[in-house]
Amino acid sequence: MKSCNVYENGDMRKVTGDTLRPGGFLLTDKAIKVCNFKQKDKILDIGCGIGETVNRLNKVYNYDSFGIDPSEKLLELGKSKYENIKISQGKGEELSFEESFFSGVFAECTMSLMDDWKKVVLEAERVLKSEGFFIISDVYARRPEYVDELQESNINSCMRGLLNIEKLKNFALNSGFEMVYFEECTELLKSLMVKIIFKYGSMSRFWGIATCSTSSSCGNFQQILSLCRPGYFLMILRKK
Repeated sequence: MKSCNVYENGDMRKVTGDTLRPGGFLLTDKAIKVCNFKQKDKILDIGCGIGETVNRLNKVYNYDSFGIDPSEKLLELGKSKYENIKISQGKGEELSFEESFFSGVFAECTMSLMDDWKKVVLEAERVLKSEGFFIISDVYARRPEYVDELQESNINSCMRGLLNIEKLKNFALNSGFEMVYFEECTELLKSLMVKIIFKYGSMSRFWGIATCSTSSSCGNFQQILSLCRPGYFLMILRKK
């Protein structure tokens, strides 16, 4: 059976809401307090989905917000839900913005979906102004020695791309950033998993429904995923 993108599946939004991530706007709002952006600052959301964060940054905080996402389906949903929203098709590895354009860049549960997260870090550094902020919230492997096995799966979810957090930190710090804030947020991920299991009976069954995959492939994916011990984090970097 052909696999499909879990984020384009309505079952995912049933458990996460339209933000498509653990905790909804909780970490978004926390990051905004840390960064202390000014009104009308230009802010980019990489992997914006239907534009929930982009809309919030604009309507609640009065920022000049932009979003990119590779999914034409999600972008169409966003444009039909919100008027005059600045969301367009694009990839985090190839941002179509000029250098030093943004005061902040968000990547909320999307770095783990990228083909090359290192390119995303470099692109974020390029489009940020000096002392601009790169905000990352995402999943990571607390036992990264099993990550390579996980990435061989055809399950198209951020869980397949669990980050190695030490590699991410070191690469970012060697690419023009300094660490401003870090928080372990795994309880948010655990709460989401409990909600999924309560609704669908098991994580394996959820993966099968959300990704159009066979029960055997989903069971194997969940087994390897458990070995990785998924965690969740908020990291805020500042361009030097």
